[in-house]
Amino acid sequence: MIDAEARKIAAEVTRRFVAGQISNFKFENQFPSSKDPVMYAIEDTLWCFYDDFEEHCIKGKWAVPDATQSIMRRWVMFLYSDEEYLWPTIRFPGIRPIQFGLLGKIFNRHKRQHEFLSAGDIEFWPFVSKESFLKAKENPVLLAGIQ
Repeated sequence: MIDAEARKIAAEVTRRFVAGQISNFKFENQFPSSKDPVMYAIEDTLWCFYDDFEEHCIKGKWAVPDATQSIMRRWVMFLYSDEEYLWPTIRFPGIRPIQFGLLGKIFNRHKRQHEFLSAGDIEFWPFVSKESFLKAKENPVLLAGIQ
């Protein structure tokens, strides 16, 4: 299920947060609610990159490496796409795979992760495959039509 209106708002809010233009508190307050499953997946993943108790932007001491910025831009590109989100529900999908210790194994988290990782090509998450990523990349929403 694609919620185009919510995705458009989420894409802009996420883009501004990733660029360090708005704080984590503004991100949380402006990110829309929706039943589109990618909305939860991206919001849940981005939660891993900020502090719940201190308002800040992800720059300066909170900055993420350039490689992570590039990955986050792919998440924004997905929100602007008309691609269906095809991954199973799991916590923090954008930072997979996660190494699990004994407790994770006891609670079968490694099996859930295996099921998740088997659903697509994690290198292109939230796109399910390289092909769906390239399709969106060839048809960008932002800057489309700029000469």
